[in-house]
Amino acid sequence: MALKICSLSSGSHGNCIYISSDTTALLIDAGISCKKTKERIALLGKQPPQNLLITHSHSDHVCGVSTLAKTFSPVIYTHFRTHYEIAKLLPGYLKIKEYCGDFFVGDMTVSPFSVSHDVPCNAYSVLCGGKKITVVTDLGELTKDNLDSIEGSDVVLIESNHDEKMLMNNPRYSDTLKRRILSSRGHLSNSACAAAVVEIVKSGAKHIILGHLSEENNTPTLAYETTKNALDRAGLRASVTVALQNEMTELIEVC
Repeated sequence: MALKICSLSSGSHGNCIYISSDTTALLIDAGISCKKTKERIALLGKQPPQNLLITHSHSDHVCGVSTLAKTFSPVIYTHFRTHYEIAKLLPGYLKIKEYCGDFFVGDMTVSPFSVSHDVPCNAYSVLCGGKKITVVTDLGELTKDNLDSIEGSDVVLIESNHDEKMLMNNPRYSDTLKRRILSSRGHLSNSACAAAVVEIVKSGAKHIILGHLSEENNTPTLAYETTKNALDRAGLRASVTVALQNEMTELIEVC
């Protein structure tokens, strides 16, 4: 039994994550076009999954949901706090399922947990055959409860959104926008991500994927080095990958 994960796209302009077991597959978010989603899944030798999990209603996570629904008719899982926003995008669509706790998708158990963002937002742990993959992005802080939910994950895709100095020195961002990003309901910085990753690796994770990088306020090198240096200082070892906006990651398999 194996679990696999591939970031099809991750960043401020669109997010879509592919996860599969031996018999079931799902997407987390539909923030890129249906065409790109289909093309990138085809590169994995797969068909678009019949299951879609929504984290929250921001456009970089749902802008492709309408065309995806019309084209492939997946079952769409959304928390009851987000259901209304998704239903507005899909009038008359009958395959939207609300959840308020753990649920099953084929042979996988999906365990959602709430994270701190400026709209209702959930992260997801996916479990199958004793293996666990967690995807947690779009949050201003990672709480102890969040870390408890992540504990025992083999692979974690976690937000490493911005470098604080780059953000503060960005003349194109207003002070209001900077405060929103830096707040406890905004986005996780490289340094906050790195501190969290240390705790996550201590709890068992062997592979970390850094995701949701800002194109204006971060670089893949900065994100990678901040987390890798934190792990080195703590004397910990884990594989670290950076998920990009316009490139897929490798298909990472947990056997």
